[in-house]
Amino acid sequence: MRTLVALIVLLAFTPGVQTEYVLVKPGQKVYHQPFCEQVAHAKNVVAMTRTQAESRGLKQDPACDPATHSAGEKTKSAPVYVYVQPGGKYYHREHCKNAGASPKRLSLEEAAKTYWPCPVCKPPIRKRGDSSDPQG
Repeated sequence: MRTLVALIVLLAFTPGVQTEYVLVKPGQKVYHQPFCEQVAHAKNVVAMTRTQAESRGLKQDPACDPATHSAGEKTKSAPVYVYVQPGGKYYHREHCKNAGASPKRLSLEEAAKTYWPCPVCKPPIRKRGDSSDPQG
């Protein structure tokens, strides 16, 4: 997936190429921007031009439509929760088989300070540059 996004970014900034690429998850009726979190860890994502997507009847996903977000406005999003097993070293998505029998729910911000993301369920990762991130 990272290779696909890198290719799209490369093509988007290649002189003379004025094509906007979007990503489509099979079976959906919407397309996503390459930066959209909904396709960040998706498998079998198809890249196509915006024109191709719209000619197939697909619409822009409202969640990743840059026109709905003003450039200078930083929106406060709802907290993201992940699950940890006390004494473990990873945080997980809610239904991960490795979360244990009695996982504890924590905010992503809290969990990321102590735990690593699970390599099996690939939970969300705290963005670098957050004010609470000591490395940002």
